[in-house]
Amino acid sequence: MNKKQWISSILAAAVLSSPIIMPTKGSAAASFIDIDGSYAKKAIVELFDQGIVTGVGESKFYPTSNITRQDFAIILAKTLKLDVSNPPALPTFLDVPTSNYAYSYVEAAVKAGLIKGTGSNLFGTGQNLSRQDMVVMFVRALGVNPTGKAGTLQFADSSQIADYSKDFIAAAVEYGLITGYNNFFNPDTKVDRQAVALVASKFLKFKENGNTEQPASTPTAQPSKEPVTVPTPVVGGSSSSQSEHSSNSDTNAPVVESTKFEAIDNYNGTQDQLRGLAGAIGEQGAAVQAYLWTDANENGEVDADELGTAIALGTSASDGSVSAANIGDLNAGTYRFVITAKDSSNNESAKKAVHAVTVTLSKNEVPDTTAPVVDAAKFEAIDNYNGTQDQLRGLAGAIGEQGAEVQAYLWTDANENGEVDADELGTAIALGTSEADGSVSAANIGDLNAGTYTFVITAKDSSNNELAKKAAHAVTVTLSKNDVPDTTAPVVDATKFEAIDNYNGTQDQLGGLAGAIGEQGAAVQAYLWTDANENGEVDADELGTAIALGTSAADGAVSAADIGDLNAGTYRFVITAKDSSNNESAKNAAHAVTIELVNGVLTTPTVTSSIYGFDGGGGSKTKQLITGSTQSRIRFDFFSGESFTNAEIQVTLEGMIFTTNDYYTISGWTHPTSDQISNNGHTLTFTGSNIGVSDIAFELHNKVMPAPGTYLIKFKADADGPGTARSYSEEQVITLIILPPA
Repeated sequence: MNKKQWISSILAAAVLSSPIIMPTKGSAAASFIDIDGSYAKKAIVELFDQGIVTGVGESKFYPTSNITRQDFAIILAKTLKLDVSNPPALPTFLDVPTSNYAYSYVEAAVKAGLIKGTGSNLFGTGQNLSRQDMVVMFVRALGVNPTGKAGTLQFADSSQIADYSKDFIAAAVEYGLITGYNNFFNPDTKVDRQAVALVASKFLKFKENGNTEQPASTPTAQPSKEPVTVPTPVVGGSSSSQSEHSSNSDTNAPVVESTKFEAIDNYNGTQDQLRGLAGAIGEQGAAVQAYLWTDANENGEVDADELGTAIALGTSASDGSVSAANIGDLNAGTYRFVITAKDSSNNESAKKAVHAVTVTLSKNEVPDTTAPVVDAAKFEAIDNYNGTQDQLRGLAGAIGEQGAEVQAYLWTDANENGEVDADELGTAIALGTSEADGSVSAANIGDLNAGTYTFVITAKDSSNNELAKKAAHAVTVTLSKNDVPDTTAPVVDATKFEAIDNYNGTQDQLGGLAGAIGEQGAAVQAYLWTDANENGEVDADELGTAIALGTSAADGAVSAADIGDLNAGTYRFVITAKDSSNNESAKNAAHAVTIELVNGVLTTPTVTSSIYGFDGGGGSKTKQLITGSTQSRIRFDFFSGESFTNAEIQVTLEGMIFTTNDYYTISGWTHPTSDQISNNGHTLTFTGSNIGVSDIAFELHNKVMPAPGTYLIKFKADADGPGTARSYSEEQVITLIILPPA
């Protein structure tokens, strides 16, 4: 089918949930006498003009009538021509058994992926369709993939939207199908005909503007030359669809939707009642009766001798509803009533099982008609500082019962009469539900400016009893809005702490390199840690006395501080840092550093070279070369500062590496061996023979110059190698400056 035909069939199904009579061709939707006050009037007129929606009766649309979930499922299945001839043997939902009139249609819609149910293996039979479920079905009908869109939801009540529908609702907002009201979506509100018409109109425009995807299970349908009426599924009896000026006489009984009947349990000593909601009867003015049915032979069929005396329920209203009527002061228990309706032409619906409604009466509990008590004096503000949401919460006893929905309204007493007038209240702010002790958890009320505010508190219980909005339920709060306090401890990077091994007889030390502490001015301490139970966790009794290491510098470094003249061995210290707001880092294993102390005899550093540089001992300390050039030979020299005895020499290159094709000399030129080269080729370490002061020279052969920049060649020597009289000299450097091509 073409795009518009497919859309029309979907929308006709979605908008119609009760028997309708199509106005004759040429009549105007404006003739509906009940849509002038509807916010969807324009959409209703547009859809009528396209043959997508019709009215109920000859002159009414009933914009506020609801739509039930099973009716929606049947209409969708029939309109999409889903296969209902072979339903599964076992039902998907507990409340749609195989005997239910909508069973095959619901199962077909489930198979097509159009409906999912309400959870706990229930479909929600008899429930009116909610706003969030309507949106889910419309978006599925679009054939788009809404996955991942939930993160864009901005409604103030987004947290109240069911998870299964969030992606669909976000997609509907993106595609312009819905907008919400005052930034609220109201997901659980029951949808009425005018709401469906408005979304349907937007749906149609969206599809006509280029989205041509269709659900994979939607079959081809033949175009209709005239607008078509799609009746609600009939539970027994017959269903009709007539034009406004049909010349045929009325021979059709009123449609009865028994699932729209419900009992009013009026408790012991009072008459119980039965009533029909909007859409319960398919036409106005029908005489409605109920018969108590006892299925004596348990065959599921209504036999004549199984029905009690007829109970008159009254006549159906223009919206198909039936006012509550007495059915007797019945005992607690479950009852079944067969509902019939007879029109003015004496056409009466059949007395059969599909027109039966089952009701359960408890007869004991008195209905709750009292609103929860609110003690506004037990509400208080949490001043959450500039740039953050302030909050309002209720202490224990703030609400008189558990589970009440609590809201706050900002109140400006404009006329200063001390009374709450309707136009003086701001938008409701949901504070959540009351706890067993009557407390209410803190909820955001906005990032308010410093000042004094008055809020009126209301509470609504599960029976929809809501406390009045009046001055006795108001609380006044004052906000100062200071800067946000510092509550974060300084970061400690224990890996950047190291020990200074100060040999026997002197204090060993511990210090932190740059970045050791995450902020300046923190008081840093170290605790000797002995993991006695070897569980890898720091227990309070495993730490020694705090050792003050000083305060952190601007770069996070901590100067070396004495930690005691410790014996040679391995030690672990837990490092902590405390800032000026007394936030202290945790004493845990992640903040521990392990150190090794040798504590040998004190040695003297080797004397540094006084003559060194490029191209001979007295050459320059820098040399400029061009990037990418290949240098056949680069020479540099270091003259020893004192006599060497089996000395160890170490040279490190930046930007280049040593190879076994290079040369060095301490007592004769030789190539480095591979085991003398380390640090990924950057470091050469070798041992000299017993010599006096001499020239130690190096030649690098066939080196390709690195990228432009500055590169160091570092030299140090230990005059006696493994001996203990001398240690490594201070590191000396010369610099290669690599220039870009001219």
